[in-house]
Amino acid sequence: MKRILLMALLFLSLMVCVTSLAWTGALDDAKTGLAAAQAGNYDEAIRLYTKAIESGELSQENLSIAYHNRGIAWDDKGDYDKAIVDYTKAIEINPRDANAYHNRGIAWDDKGDYDKAIVDYTKAIEINPRDANAYHNRGLAWQDKGDYERAIADYTRAIEVDPKYASAYYNRGLAWQDKGDYDRAIADYTRALEVDPKHASAYYNRGLAWYAKKDYVKAIADYDKAREINPKDADPYNNLAWLLATCPEGRYRDGKRAIALAQKAVALKDDSGALDTLAAAYAEAGRFQEAIKTQERAITKLKQEGGTKDLPEFEEHLASYKAGKPWRTK
Repeated sequence: MKRILLMALLFLSLMVCVTSLAWTGALDDAKTGLAAAQAGNYDEAIRLYTKAIESGELSQENLSIAYHNRGIAWDDKGDYDKAIVDYTKAIEINPRDANAYHNRGIAWDDKGDYDKAIVDYTKAIEINPRDANAYHNRGLAWQDKGDYERAIADYTRAIEVDPKYASAYYNRGLAWQDKGDYDRAIADYTRALEVDPKHASAYYNRGLAWYAKKDYVKAIADYDKAREINPKDADPYNNLAWLLATCPEGRYRDGKRAIALAQKAVALKDDSGALDTLAAAYAEAGRFQEAIKTQERAITKLKQEGGTKDLPEFEEHLASYKAGKPWRTK
């Protein structure tokens, strides 16, 4: 998930003089840059921050903040290297700027350097031990490294600081799910939904957990809720279609509805997984020629995507359809 960048606010001196060049010039440029960034005009924000920085008129405190906020603008543009340079400059001027460490951690994270990200999040926490975002984001970095225990510990600490932190519950749920602990995952997704009832991904992933536990009624309900909240996300359509097409319990299968859902998934995301599901739906409805053609497309797409590890399973599906048999999950 997208980590939250913490904006530094320009310090406003009590000694305001409307005729001061330092006030109406550099500081005003920096303030206008902040407004431009908040409006999504990052190039203009960078231009104004740069003008303020190069003026030589800013106090050390405001100079640090200008570097920091220009770093955020670079980050929002996806230029993580320039963002890191600016965050580093802000830290050199103000070594106690917890937010600069935190945001530099996000930039390292976005570059895939999780170890450096963890170092920066840890420094932010040392400066501000009540920063729930830093614990949460360090948890994400641990999770990206596959260290679910440390990720869970950090999400738990974030929740202790902020008991209404929906993303911390949600991501802790993902970590539990990755460990195969579906009951704890479901409990955390449920808590996330209590805080944020419109969290479509929490419904979707809770549906996956219910499916893993073979509680198909609850899985179907959660997939449907995820679709209702975010009708542009292909995954709930795809997984619901797969359940309705391949469920080992016949009372839950519905080939006609599976086809409609799978077609929607393909329209939203034409990848090998969606085509594989559509083929299974055709087979469940007895439309084996369409299933075969669609599965052959899925295999071609899978090879284009480089998903060779799934190729044996896709070929098993194709063989089943050629034999006139729909696919059933175990």
